[in-house]
Amino acid sequence: MNAHTIQLFDKIMEQSMVRLAELSVVKTAVYTDNTSRIGEIVSYITRFYVDCFKHFGWLPKEIPFYNRILCGNSESFTKLISKDPVLSQLFEYLPEDGSKITHSPTALHMHFVILPDFYSVSGLLWGNSAQQLFMCLSECSVIRDTVKIPSGRYTYLSELLEQYDSLLNPSLKEWIKEKEISFNKVLRDSKSYWGDTFYSHYLKMKILGAIEEILFTTNTLKEIAINQKFGKYLMLYKTFKRYNIDLSNISRFAKM
Repeated sequence: MNAHTIQLFDKIMEQSMVRLAELSVVKTAVYTDNTSRIGEIVSYITRFYVDCFKHFGWLPKEIPFYNRILCGNSESFTKLISKDPVLSQLFEYLPEDGSKITHSPTALHMHFVILPDFYSVSGLLWGNSAQQLFMCLSECSVIRDTVKIPSGRYTYLSELLEQYDSLLNPSLKEWIKEKEISFNKVLRDSKSYWGDTFYSHYLKMKILGAIEEILFTTNTLKEIAINQKFGKYLMLYKTFKRYNIDLSNISRFAKM
């Protein structure tokens, strides 16, 4: 497993929780004390991205990665802290009660190591009028020794990825040659850095961008196809189908 995969998963989960905290469906659930509903949403988003990463070949299918959802009043977890190293680590950074946090949902993302595992915890926090702290957090983990850190300088790949547009430059090889960079070098370095070809990684990143819009905006799929540079809906549909991701099954939380 490539270290870039873990870094990207962290980034996506952090961004997702920030966007989730802004949605009406979540604010309503906080206002009505529907903690279980928020837990369902946080769990859904985490599981969905884990499944996507597995479809992409970035996470081994035989490794669970997603562990559990931690949902409820922080007081309900206090008796477990001494027996649960993840909760112990987590509560070192959480406020003791809800008086130090707003009543609106606040995004939280943490990553840390408890040997021999790497942990990623993402979700929402909020307080209530009784100054109680509530949380809905998803926990993921992977054995640290299975994560490979590539050696070399690959910053230029990220720069190329930001610049490339397949609609404007159908031939990736010609486009890279115009940059006066060896195409074979890009292929080798992409495999080392991303564990994937440049174009395949480019497509997967476009899919992730589209998924974020589907989950957290009311934009139509046609609008999303244009925004994410698929050109038209049919290309969006075909690219998702290529990686066995069903567009029709993705929840649209901004529309709820």
